[in-house]
Amino acid sequence: MDISLQKYPISSHLRAWILQELWKECGLSPQTPSLNMSSYFDYYSTRCQRFSRDGGIHICVQSHHALVDVAKQILTDATRDEVCSSLGSQSNQRTADTTIDFCGSLLLMAEVGVHKFGFSGSNPLTWCGHQTLRQAVERHFQPEKELQPDNPRLGRLFTARNLTYVGGMKIKWTSNIVDHLLLSDDDQTVFIFHHAGFLRYQQCFTHPLFPDIFIDETLRTLSLLFPQNNHKSRRWLFSQISEHSLDPSIARCGNLRVQNRRFEHFSFWHDRLVILKQAFDESSPRGLRQWWYDRRNSVQWYTFWVAILVFAMTVFFGLVQSVEGALQVYLSWKALGKEVL
Repeated sequence: MDISLQKYPISSHLRAWILQELWKECGLSPQTPSLNMSSYFDYYSTRCQRFSRDGGIHICVQSHHALVDVAKQILTDATRDEVCSSLGSQSNQRTADTTIDFCGSLLLMAEVGVHKFGFSGSNPLTWCGHQTLRQAVERHFQPEKELQPDNPRLGRLFTARNLTYVGGMKIKWTSNIVDHLLLSDDDQTVFIFHHAGFLRYQQCFTHPLFPDIFIDETLRTLSLLFPQNNHKSRRWLFSQISEHSLDPSIARCGNLRVQNRRFEHFSFWHDRLVILKQAFDESSPRGLRQWWYDRRNSVQWYTFWVAILVFAMTVFFGLVQSVEGALQVYLSWKALGKEVL
C-alpha cells in the first residue's frame, strides 16, 4: 500500500489493510469480531495531517506502507534506540524521533513524546531510548492505589451526565488515553477517552501492548460513567456522540453490577477515580438547574424544593392580595367620585 500519507480520505480497502497489518506482530485473533473503527481512522487521519505538515519534512515515512514497516519493527520489541538506528540512513535524528513518536501514537492512541513542532496540550507518554514500547507502556500505566476513598463504593449517581448536570463539570473528550479521567481547570474539567471500539480491538491481541487487564478496566470505567441501562444517561450520551463526533461504541459498554462498582476493583485508574469522585461529592449546585438534578441527598433536595414552593406561593398570594387591595381602592375611589357628582 504505497499510498501517500497526505492523500485523503482513506479508502475502505486501505483501512482494512491497515487494521490487518499495523498490529500484526501482536497476534491478532482470526476470530476477531466486526468492530466499528471509523472513530479510530478519524484519529489516524488527524495524526497523519499533523505529522506530515509542511510536505512531510518532519518525518521520514511518506506512505502507509512505510509507516506500517516502522510499526512492525517497534512491535518486535526493538528498543527506541534500535528503531532510530534503523531509520538513521534515511533521516536525521530529529525526523527519526518524530517518526517513532508518530508510529507509537497510532499504535497506542496516546500522545507519545514531546513534539518538536506544534503544541498538542495533551500529557505525553515518555518513551526512553533503552526501552521497548511495551516497557514504556508498562512503566507509565502501573496499578495505583495510594489514595483512600471516603466511601468504598461508587454509587449509581456517579455518571458522566451527572458530572455535568450536578457537579457542574465540563467533559473534554480526548483521543489520548494518557489523559483519561484526568481533572484540570481547578477540577472543573474532566478528560474522558471515548474510543471504546479501539479498546475492544486491543482485547483481540494475544500479545497486547498494554498491561494485563488494563484494557478491560478502562472499558469498565466507561461502563461506570455511561451505564447502558440508564435511559437518561443514554439519551444525553447520544446527543454528545452527535455533537462531538464520538465513537458510537461508547454507548454499548454495558453496565456494572453493584459488587463491581467498588474502588477495590480498579487498579490502574483507582486514584483518578477517587479524585474525580471526591470532586463530584464536594461540588455544590450553583443554579436552579443543578439543584433540580442534584439527588445525592434526598432530604436536602426535598427540603430545598419545598422551601422554593412555599416561597413561590407566598409571593404569589402576596401579589394577589396586593392586586385585590389596589382594585378595591380603585373601585371605592370610582364609586366615591360618582356620589360627589
